[in-house]
Amino acid sequence: MSFLASDALQGRYTPSPGLEVAAEFIASQFREAGLEPGGDKEYFQTAPMVDRHMPAPSADLILHDGQKTFAVKPKSYIFFNSGKEENLQDVPAVIFPTRDIEALKRTEVKGKAIVVPQPDFRSMPEDKVEQAYAKMAAFDHLAEASEAAVEVVVTKRNPSPVSSRLFPADEISQHALPVILASDSELEEWFQQADGKRSKTITVDIPAPEDNKTVVKNVIGILRGSDAALKNTCVLLTAHYDHIGTAETAGRMAMAKPREGDQIYNGANDDGSGTVSVIEIAKALAKLNRHPRRSLVFMTFFGEERGELGSKYYGRHPVFPISKTVADINLEQVGRTDSTEGKQVNTASLTGFDYSGVTEYLEAAGRELGVKVYKDQQASDAYFTRSDNDALAQLGVPAHTLTVAFDFPDYHAVGDEWQKIDYGNMARVDRMVALGLVHIANSAKAPEWNAKNAKTVPFRQAQQKSLSQ
Repeated sequence: MSFLASDALQGRYTPSPGLEVAAEFIASQFREAGLEPGGDKEYFQTAPMVDRHMPAPSADLILHDGQKTFAVKPKSYIFFNSGKEENLQDVPAVIFPTRDIEALKRTEVKGKAIVVPQPDFRSMPEDKVEQAYAKMAAFDHLAEASEAAVEVVVTKRNPSPVSSRLFPADEISQHALPVILASDSELEEWFQQADGKRSKTITVDIPAPEDNKTVVKNVIGILRGSDAALKNTCVLLTAHYDHIGTAETAGRMAMAKPREGDQIYNGANDDGSGTVSVIEIAKALAKLNRHPRRSLVFMTFFGEERGELGSKYYGRHPVFPISKTVADINLEQVGRTDSTEGKQVNTASLTGFDYSGVTEYLEAAGRELGVKVYKDQQASDAYFTRSDNDALAQLGVPAHTLTVAFDFPDYHAVGDEWQKIDYGNMARVDRMVALGLVHIANSAKAPEWNAKNAKTVPFRQAQQKSLSQ
């Protein structure tokens, strides 16, 4: 932990030299454990990506509303994405008061400007956040495919002055919809006057993106199963090894500003703790005289902080077929016990606690080893789509993120350093995870989604689709 979260790795931004060093280090640990390489290049699953930077605006964003004209100054908006340089003149605007995907389906937006509000997740009750995230993602996905001219997102928060997005190289053409994030009082007034009686148009100069090709890596090690039939199925133990880097890179992501003097977001708990836990559990289970019946895949993802990119990439390029992947336990923030909700010792919680049978295996392991595995009523469902387990769940794999503290004082701050980890507690939690992992791997019956929980419908449908392919 003290190495992965050291200043030398500069906060492990995706992509960066520090992330490369971290990947090499993790691979060396998998190699030492005797794991079978699971990547296309030894332990590395290489992912060609394009890092897209958008220049700052140089002219006003002009909004027309009947006879009235508003001007949003360059300091009040940014370009979040664009595939090419364009000059949009008096493009008809279509206002969507909410990200209503059904309304978008009913509306002709080809060649027009889609104008939507940014949900205020910070003021939203936790039990509403998951649904709001899913709704926003579905709307934006459809917007990208709609042949609209531009999407303007009205936000109450001042946008970061620089924006950057990372895309898989083979998908870059699919992400050409220009997106503008803007925060301006006159824009809000213009947006709110959506009565349909006056035609609204937008004029804006969109600069060409600055695209930089790069290659980043998931790190994968396999402990092959001992059962002749079940070894062709697997259980995943995962964590993300990236973080948000330095003051410069965190600024691109609109993260919190560093305190004076310290410019490095070390990311010890988020998610160095999950990364070293994957390593230590892999080393321990590799020493078993008889391996678990199913194969175990130990994996650390790149790019979680930039949109769960590594887990999504793995979902498209799995080592074992998705239909043969029976579960994923994803580890996130398992090192700090100083939760903002109070001290958390000998406890752990899961996202989507009652979504699948995976929980029962971990509860049983916790009872055996004295670690209470519980449901956080406020955070469990709300955080389900906000970590790498989501990419696997969307494909039908029963996948959950296990955590000790959903929130802690140095979250996405420069104070998240290795000295603040409770190593004794993390070791106890890791033993519980290892035991639960072995129980799942040895079970003839795979964990199932909870059919009694309506929230699992899309995941069950995705699982049926993967099994039928």
